[in-house]
Amino acid sequence: MDGTGARERYGRSMAVAFGWYATAIAAVVVGTTSVPSAPRQDCSAMFSCLSPLESLALAGLVWGGPVLVGLLIVTAVVNALVVRHVSSVVLAGTVSVAVTAPVCAVVAAIYLGRS
Repeated sequence: MDGTGARERYGRSMAVAFGWYATAIAAVVVGTTSVPSAPRQDCSAMFSCLSPLESLALAGLVWGGPVLVGLLIVTAVVNALVVRHVSSVVLAGTVSVAVTAPVCAVVAAIYLGRS
């Protein structure tokens, strides 16, 4: 095959979407690690003596992992629809991420509004 079929475009556009998520995660890591640590006053409370990088790793494990999996699932569904209408792989992956983020934000707002 010449790599122009919908299946090949789907895989490549998912790689572009994953690249956007990796870029966002890298930006958060760089932003967090560039902030100096505050002087440690009291370490009696649980998780109070974590460095910024340790706090980020804990938050990523507890909160970020499930959110990323949810984003990738929604991106896969949106990407399947977008790749049929857009011939550019880069544009299809970018549009998929651009549509997925607001959709997940609305779903999260509805969910958090109920609880």
